[in-house]
Amino acid sequence: MGGTRCVFRNCKVSSQRNPKMHFFKFPVRHPKRLEAWLKNCSNEEITELADLKKLANRAVCARHFRVECFMNYKMDRLIASQMPNPTLMRINKYLAWDIENLDTHGEPKMVKLEKPTAKHLIPPAEFECPLGFDSDDYADVTEEDEEMPDSLDADTIQTIDVKATKRKEDEEVEKPLLQQEKEELKQDTKRLRMLAFRLVDEGHSLENIEDEINTDVESVETSIQNAHDELQRKYDKLLDDHEQLKKSKASEMLSQTASSSSSLKTLTKTQLYQGLKKYLGPTMAALVRMEMFGGIDDREWQDDERQFAMELLQLGDEVYTYCSEEWRFRLPSLRLVRNWLNHQNDQL
Repeated sequence: MGGTRCVFRNCKVSSQRNPKMHFFKFPVRHPKRLEAWLKNCSNEEITELADLKKLANRAVCARHFRVECFMNYKMDRLIASQMPNPTLMRINKYLAWDIENLDTHGEPKMVKLEKPTAKHLIPPAEFECPLGFDSDDYADVTEEDEEMPDSLDADTIQTIDVKATKRKEDEEVEKPLLQQEKEELKQDTKRLRMLAFRLVDEGHSLENIEDEINTDVESVETSIQNAHDELQRKYDKLLDDHEQLKKSKASEMLSQTASSSSSLKTLTKTQLYQGLKKYLGPTMAALVRMEMFGGIDDREWQDDERQFAMELLQLGDEVYTYCSEEWRFRLPSLRLVRNWLNHQNDQL
């Protein structure tokens, strides 16, 4: 049999069985998209192909793309800018296995397909969907199917009881192929029924777990609030203690400063000079002593002071007079220093 055949997983769609179906070839010129297509198709037949030319001839049918990936309601062209990848394994017009939406076991989740809302994707009333699904025509409805529990979630489980759909086939379709597809759809129905009951049991378990979690959360929130209040009280107390400590420290520093100032004020000239002397050289110490005590009446000039005055006079009368009058050095009188100098020369 010729024509195009879909290579997405175990999809049985072909152009001969579904003449109105549109097929899309692999994007061999885009390595990243090609890798995504190969991964989602999960078909060893094409995964082992190393030749891109052979791979370019393989195709995926429109059933495996989300409706928003198409440019119009005919589903004959994809929007290239969206870089669409095949991600769905449609069961019927409203349900599909989503390859990109996995459960905790790493298996694809079953999702409900919403009707398109964009104007360019809404077909006219008389338009026949090329995907080959007829939502109003289900086959093999059993009494067991009608007794599905009413407690299932309406959004995801109300259509879970999938019936084998009658496809509008051309006269060329062979009966064995139709029978094979019918058996596969029955197997899907059984699997979905088991999934529905499992979801009901898990739903009850989740409710119990949620109640326990809510109780634990309330207990934890209360403990956290109590701990927060206790920490806030300790923090406020620490702030008060810190402020008191700052005030005490400031008061202590002020008292120390006041006592230091008073002690400095009570120092005598002699004590002050003795404190400065240890930081000065001999000549500078003599000069400071002359400045501090040179104005006292009946004070005898000490030897180092005499020596300093005589050395200064030897620099010249002008220098000695300048230091005495302009710089205001408290020096012995010029006449007295000259007498000291003459007496020293006579001894030599």
